Amino acid sequence: MCAFFKHELKEFLTNRKNIAIYLLLIFLSLFYWLQIENNFEIIERVSREELQASIDTKSDFLKKVNREGEIHPDTQAAIEAFPAIVENEEQQIRLLDKKDYKQFSKVRSQWYESYKFKPSPMYYKDGSSTANLTVFYNYWTMFNKLSRYSEMDDPIDLAVIDEKTAIQSLVRAMDYLLPVILVVTSFIFSMDLLARDRKHKSLVKGMPLTDGKKIVVKILVAFIGTMLGLIPLTIGFIGIGLTNGFGYLNLPIGISYFQSKLPLLSEMHFESIPASTYILRFLLLISLLILVAILINLLLGLWIKNAYFLFIVTLGLPFIELFYNRPGYADIHPVHLLPTSYLHVGEIISGQRGLFWSGTQITFSFGLIVVGITFLVLSILLFGVNRFKRIV
Repeated sequence: MCAFFKHELKEFLTNRKNIAIYLLLIFLSLFYWLQIENNFEIIERVSREELQASIDTKSDFLKKVNREGEIHPDTQAAIEAFPAIVENEEQQIRLLDKKDYKQFSKVRSQWYESYKFKPSPMYYKDGSSTANLTVFYNYWTMFNKLSRYSEMDDPIDLAVIDEKTAIQSLVRAMDYLLPVILVVTSFIFSMDLLARDRKHKSLVKGMPLTDGKKIVVKILVAFIGTMLGLIPLTIGFIGIGLTNGFGYLNLPIGISYFQSKLPLLSEMHFESIPASTYILRFLLLISLLILVAILINLLLGLWIKNAYFLFIVTLGLPFIELFYNRPGYADIHPVHLLPTSYLHVGEIISGQRGLFWSGTQITFSFGLIVVGITFLVLSILLFGVNRFKRIV
């Protein structure tokens, strides 16, 4: 079995198609760094100019507002709230000028926690129907993260607060882009595992192994090959780190979940976990998704002889959730039972997907159960079918 594994791994790593995919991953990584992340600006970014403009606007209002006679409730609310907001924002500017970013994080977190203010119009760009949910999620997440920044032993700078470091960029890529790349890559890498054997029947039959063991080796080789794809993908993140800093593995990453079985915003709980824990959870769930993708390819490959036609058939599978990707959908449909619902791996871990779909059961732990059961069912099907149908 060890000899067959070495043979399969060598064939995999010297395959021109696979080498081309690794080169393409390098290109995608560089594109992500130079074009996507290089132009990324968080909506809740820190801007001295915007803070000063906010102070000037509110101070001007307080000076000119007519406080005599009957006052509209909204005007009265602004008169009562603006002095504290102005004081907080002035303190933020002083701390920015002193470059005391830890104390700045603490003061800015109080800004998110205590004051009601008009959200950035960027949330409503292109008429987003989920803007209000995004504002709610981002404000509470920012409060949670900023309050934790002020308690860290490691130094904090504006790159960390504005989420420009390599670790924070990696976390963003884990939301959807990175999982899709890895799953599609696993389909490409596994599409010809059986077709290749059909071209070398005498060599394969000469191996003193059962078909079941050969399948296990092929699954293992395709999985290792897909995970090796992370190596060329790291090039872009190294570039981001050299430009904006690498960040820390203990940086707090915001997560949320519903505290009851009702998808109510009042039941949404926010907290944070270290980036290292977040990355480990991502690797665990994406590994299961990759294995499921490989098993689907091998199972269909028993009947579909042409490798490229097999790839075309399976290519649409990662995007099935686009058919039900609508706000509140999980409140009326059991989409939490579908493995495709968990391809937004980072958003599953953070709780964003559960909030967006109003799904109290769309969580990381339940995702492991669903994708894990899918893996077991496909394994039983594959090895069961193999008993009645030879792989070559």
